Amino acid sequence: MENTNILKNNFAVVGNGALLIWWGVVIMIDPLTIGIGAIGTGLIMLGVNALRSVNGIPAKRSTTIVGVIALLWGVLDHTLSLSFEVSFAVLLIVIGVVVIASLLLRSNAE
Repeated sequence: MENTNILKNNFAVVGNGALLIWWGVVIMIDPLTIGIGAIGTGLIMLGVNALRSVNGIPAKRSTTIVGVIALLWGVLDHTLSLSFEVSFAVLLIVIGVVVIASLLLRSNAE
């Protein structure tokens, strides 16, 4: 049990560190957009949860949902080259879709 808690903590620390490094890189390097930043954020969050699952630790539902939201928002923002205002509106729409989809998936699983 103690090893599992240490592993959980290590995954959290590495994930948070990777996110901070990624956001710093996105801010520092001019051609990287909000969309690219969001894609990287989603991939890091989903990657940490994948590693948790591979090591027998349940994935965190909240970070999975936020990872999916970030990934979808980033892909839409990057492919459509949206202005900041429209990008924020797309973020709100993506959050709404993911929240409703997660409710529907949970209802079907029961």
